[in-house]
Amino acid sequence: MNAESQGARARQVDEAMSAVRGRAQESRGLVEVETDAYGTITDLRISDAAMSSDAARLAAVISQCHRKAREKAETEAARLLGQLAQDNRPVPTAAKHPQWEEVAPLRITYRM
Repeated sequence: MNAESQGARARQVDEAMSAVRGRAQESRGLVEVETDAYGTITDLRISDAAMSSDAARLAAVISQCHRKAREKAETEAARLLGQLAQDNRPVPTAAKHPQWEEVAPLRITYRM
């Protein structure tokens, strides 16, 4: 493979990895976290109801959702890289995640 084709291949891999996302949400949808292939949070949604909960509980829920989203993104990235390592087929695209994955319930309580 010459330098030009290696560069093109690297750009394809980078583009494929940039599309990878992992998503997770609290069981009632009060907290939603999305990460990229490197575990960086790309989207964080916290409902008004969750914002009025105990700060330590909210932090635990956000952390749990982030961990689950990161694991999903890492799994998807590994799948794509595994396919690339098999041969020189065109770079596969990241699987679409139409829904958020719910993490184990961790009750958020709030006051009105």
